[in-house]
Amino acid sequence: MVRITNTIDIEAPAERVYSVLRALDAYPSWLKHSTVYRGTSAPVAQSGPSPRYEDSTMVGRMRGEIVEDVPARALQFHQRTASGSLDAGIRYELGAAGAGTRLTRTGELTTHGILRLAQPMLVRMAAAESKRMMTSLKAHLESGG
Repeated sequence: MVRITNTIDIEAPAERVYSVLRALDAYPSWLKHSTVYRGTSAPVAQSGPSPRYEDSTMVGRMRGEIVEDVPARALQFHQRTASGSLDAGIRYELGAAGAGTRLTRTGELTTHGILRLAQPMLVRMAAAESKRMMTSLKAHLESGG
């Protein structure tokens, strides 16, 4: 398992940052496609305690669910490929930063099987994607989105 951590200060209240992160079906409106990330889809009507979603990525579809949900404080996702060759946990922690929010994103990436050979490259790409995601979120929220 490899851990990637990014922290960013966003000039928006924690409730708003949390709300945008939690709205899985709205990700395409602020997080554009990249080489790694090709979109998120989430069923509109979901029942049960763990909302599910699917990310389209360069390694295929990653099915995920929310595993921790503490409004305006923490949000954690778990996702994996259907084959189980890639497993990822992403946790967001929200705290005060002046009048805004300090957001910390910690991703844990575990590779299995053939993808273990590509782990160094996948880690570099995941780190760049994590930074891009945080920058996009900040720009979206600070522009009034």
